[in-house]
Amino acid sequence: MKWSNRVQIVTGQTCVHITLHLLLIAALVWGWQHHALFQVSSVLLAMYASVFIVMLPAQRLPRLRRLGDFLEDVTTTYYFGAAMLVLYLLSRVVHNNLLLGCVGVVMLTGPAVVSLLAKESVRVRR
Repeated sequence: MKWSNRVQIVTGQTCVHITLHLLLIAALVWGWQHHALFQVSSVLLAMYASVFIVMLPAQRLPRLRRLGDFLEDVTTTYYFGAAMLVLYLLSRVVHNNLLLGCVGVVMLTGPAVVSLLAKESVRVRR
């Protein structure tokens, strides 16, 4: 068994996902230490948006389906991190805690509500 398969079995994540997590943490720590967290967060959100935009057509084309599935895993994994970065950036512009709290609740519960509403209705068997 390859070492990468063992890592995936133990952690439940591929080596690529683990590397992405470490790079994301390193970028945020670097931005915090150099007082550039706003700029780093903006770049990370732009990268997240670009991956999301590339994912949409990649899922529809049969030739790019594997890439689309990988990008879907990446965007799903990093959704909540991106939501927290959006809240951080909004908190630098908007200084209303109630509004920020409402936006945070909507961002965190939004995917669950959309998922529940998008489920197919269960067909009754006859």
